[in-house]
Amino acid sequence: MKKINGREISVKAVIRDFIFSLISFLCIIYILFTFYTFYSVWSAAIQLSPDVQTEYIRLNIYGSSSNSDANTISAAFSIVDSNGNEIATIERSWSGNYLSVEFAEANINGKSFLFPTCIYGKDRIMQTHPEWKKGTSLEKFYDDNGQCLLLGFGSTLKERRNLYKIARFATKKIPVLSFGHCSTYSLDLSACKTNVFYSIQSTASGDLVVVEL
Repeated sequence: MKKINGREISVKAVIRDFIFSLISFLCIIYILFTFYTFYSVWSAAIQLSPDVQTEYIRLNIYGSSSNSDANTISAAFSIVDSNGNEIATIERSWSGNYLSVEFAEANINGKSFLFPTCIYGKDRIMQTHPEWKKGTSLEKFYDDNGQCLLLGFGSTLKERRNLYKIARFATKKIPVLSFGHCSTYSLDLSACKTNVFYSIQSTASGDLVVVEL
């Protein structure tokens, strides 16, 4: 016990009060950071067209193979910008019998923004993305140096930076509350034929579809 101004104060009480004050301070900082981030994303969305992009990925599934260890399926995926130009191609094999592509969506101020986030293999058609099975992350192919390259030629630096803010928010690269404005979708590719080119596009209603080219 210590006496301060004639009162007895325990060391445990001092430590407890300090920890409580520290946690309260950190909570306030986190809340302020969350609201600042959301305001920044909301402001970026206002300045962008809602129809930023209609085509996202072109793909060609080569086929599948199996051995005593596991089944694999190989394919090539090309990420497409808003002008329809391919900005990156991923060609490899994934574990599983089928492929899926995961998308992150941000709905802000009545506008919808979609971002391809992951390609992964699965053993069954109805199987959701297994946490233990790693896929191929896609953000690194279009988020670069504070810009989102999904906006192609003709876009301004400010527009690409604004979309980058939204992409970071939608893909949860910034650990803040989304207030229900972010969603994740998986698009199943099990119906795709081998050695046929397909395009993943969004419809006028905002749905993702796989179209044969």
